[in-house]
Amino acid sequence: MIKILIIFLVLVGGFFLGPLLQGHQGSAVFEFARYRVSMSFYSFIILELIGLLCLYLIYCFFNKIFNSKTALGNWLRLKSPQKSIKRIEQAQMLLLEGDYQQAAKLFLKSAKGAKNTTLSYLLAAQTQIDNNEFIKANQSLEQAARNCQPKALFAFQLVQIRLQLKNREYTAARITLDQLLNEKPRHVEVLKLANQLYYEISDYQAIIDLLPAMYKAKVYSESQLDQFKQTAYIGRIEQLATNGDEQTLVKWWNSQPRAILNNITYQKAMANYLQQLGQDSEAKKLSKSISKLEAKERT
Repeated sequence: MIKILIIFLVLVGGFFLGPLLQGHQGSAVFEFARYRVSMSFYSFIILELIGLLCLYLIYCFFNKIFNSKTALGNWLRLKSPQKSIKRIEQAQMLLLEGDYQQAAKLFLKSAKGAKNTTLSYLLAAQTQIDNNEFIKANQSLEQAARNCQPKALFAFQLVQIRLQLKNREYTAARITLDQLLNEKPRHVEVLKLANQLYYEISDYQAIIDLLPAMYKAKVYSESQLDQFKQTAYIGRIEQLATNGDEQTLVKWWNSQPRAILNNITYQKAMANYLQQLGQDSEAKKLSKSISKLEAKERT
């Protein structure tokens, strides 16, 4: 409304300056049915300004009513924050009941009057991801991106990564995850998503590098982390052995911590693959080490 008022003022200023520069005041004549009204051009400009001022005051009056927090304002307002809050509460209840489709619809509806529209769209997107509605989830994310504030950026990125993992868009997901790992290296959800991504793309070395942070942050129980660790190390040994470069495998093995080198499970895996690669002498050394460790365990 203020922009429109400025435009009108500029136009009126032009009408005012034109006759002034010409040295002739001019006149304005209005005819209504049988009535004829005549006035000077300056009088017409003054009346027009008064009329615009009245319109602006009327606009301010109604704007206060429709945007007030009173009962009348809430009743008149088409986009009510209270309705949005109720819809979000209903949607959360439907989530607990397992009705994902209806919950997503309510989250989307709540965005119409919500103060934080990004939150409503992100909640809808996450619900649609959980319900395997990936196309709709992508549409909701696009809506969230339009009004995403810096405070909501991190939540937006997490939801986006979850959708990318579901769609197997691993390259895009990894770019964002690498950035988040630098910014929030001990954030539990970031570590979980990174761990999921690395497993899905079979990047076992990345998992191994991630394990210390996962143990410190207690992302999973210690027994689960031990399982992930075993899978990652055996997977990495297999990858290096499959490449057929025994020197790279041996060099990598020798660079591992003592806890790994003295682990019977990893030693057996190494001995097995070294034999397959024809490294019998290295395999025999590991076999002797395995025998000693097993003998210690018996005693």
